[in-house]
Amino acid sequence: MKISAREIAVVAIFAALSWIACKFIPGIPIIGAEGSKISWDVSLAPIYGIVIGPYLGFAAAVIGGLAAAGSLFTVLTSFCTGISAFVTGMLTDKNKKKYGWIIATAVIGLLLLGWYSTEVGRKAPFYPILHITGLLIIISTRGWIADRVAEGKTYEEDRASIKLNMRYIALGIILLFAGSVIYFRYGTLVKVLGESTLTTSLLSFSAYTLLIIGALSTIYGIFSWVKLGFMTAIALACYCGIIADHMLGNLIFLGMVDIVVPALKGAPSEVIAGIFMSVLPISAVERTLFTAIATIIAAALIPTLRSAGITYRKDQ
Repeated sequence: MKISAREIAVVAIFAALSWIACKFIPGIPIIGAEGSKISWDVSLAPIYGIVIGPYLGFAAAVIGGLAAAGSLFTVLTSFCTGISAFVTGMLTDKNKKKYGWIIATAVIGLLLLGWYSTEVGRKAPFYPILHITGLLIIISTRGWIADRVAEGKTYEEDRASIKLNMRYIALGIILLFAGSVIYFRYGTLVKVLGESTLTTSLLSFSAYTLLIIGALSTIYGIFSWVKLGFMTAIALACYCGIIADHMLGNLIFLGMVDIVVPALKGAPSEVIAGIFMSVLPISAVERTLFTAIATIIAAALIPTLRSAGITYRKDQ
């Protein structure tokens, strides 16, 4: 594959962006893994795959992650964002629509196989519900995602119709605020309302529901002028890439659990499986928010790049 100077420059720019996101933006702590975090470049990697393709996107995400890595664990997890960019790029490249979705299916399928090949995975068979959902999305949409992304207009074409829906934005902000209050003040609310199974279940359900609906409402309010098919395709492709990232991270975590979480050294697989299942709701919220952020950025960036005529995909 011939790589032009422009493509090398774009890869370098995106790699630097990942390095900045990993190094200077506070991430989300990984429960139990002291000093480890989930960096916000999780939301950037799918965009690399959409803009510069699966191979260059993979390279940009991995290079940026490796540059910011400070341990063996972070070196290995640098490939998580690379897989995310690769899967998203395969799903959104119209020139690869006949087989891109098959490759993306194979990647997620192999990751699921890796999960169920572990003892912990067999003890928590329902944990990959998010990943199985992504697999079903790819199989059911196939080349549809690539077609809808290719139909997206340039910024110049859409500029006349740009109009924010402030009602949905306001509703989304209110719901995000309410969900955040419940999420971050969970312990205090449990003490006030009483520690019962019903109370804790309702609080958890309310927090996750408000955050997810709030994020979706805000996105719709900002991008209600965008063609629904284009927006949906971007969101689905980003989600599939992000959950591929997540599963690879899970497998790396399992392979290094004794090093990453010394307290779990020698722990029975049932215990570790229980920990995974207990954080599943949190993972669902995290991946939904990462998908929302990636969708917002991509939906605004792609038309602008197409107007400027600097997208790698446009020339292919």
